[in-house]
Amino acid sequence: MRVEGSQPEPRKVAAIMFTDMVELSPEARRDEALNHELREEHGRLVRGLLSGHGGREIKQLEDGFLVEFDNALPAVACGLELQSALCARNECVPLARRVELRIGIHLGSVVHQDGDIFGEGVNLAARLESLARPGSLYVSESVVRQVESQVLAPVVRLSRGDLKNIRLPVSVYRIDPPVLRRRRRTWMSRLRGLLPGYRAVP
Repeated sequence: MRVEGSQPEPRKVAAIMFTDMVELSPEARRDEALNHELREEHGRLVRGLLSGHGGREIKQLEDGFLVEFDNALPAVACGLELQSALCARNECVPLARRVELRIGIHLGSVVHQDGDIFGEGVNLAARLESLARPGSLYVSESVVRQVESQVLAPVVRLSRGDLKNIRLPVSVYRIDPPVLRRRRRTWMSRLRGLLPGYRAVP
């Protein structure tokens, strides 16, 4: 008896975001319990922020997440909030416990099948994440066209020199989270809500 796999859903346009943890500290790599704790904290933080931006977790990867949004603005807002939260957190923890992320976002065509997602939107988002500078977002031109007039953060078009002569079929932009030190206390309160048991180290 032949069992046919499920048919893919029709193609759609979506904003795809990849997150990836930068290599942890030597202490965290040696300490299995600390390594696991930091990865779990990363997961709780991502999932805690997704719900507020309408993001859908497609799957958890070894060091990050593949996430889908209906359009680019909530994807960028979620990415910026995630990077801002980690920046605030890292200021208040020992070096061994710091966590940094690379994030890539592309708005493009995708197709769902068997609980996974495929297509040009996924492939380019993954490429952007692999190039991204830790602490920032690397996004495509299709993302910038949707968000440039609405996002409160600088948008910088990257040159070939910035990308070390890596050629992509789209222009690449960097968006850095705004540095708002007056919001540090607010972020500390939010982190305690997102990460139960979180304690900042002075």
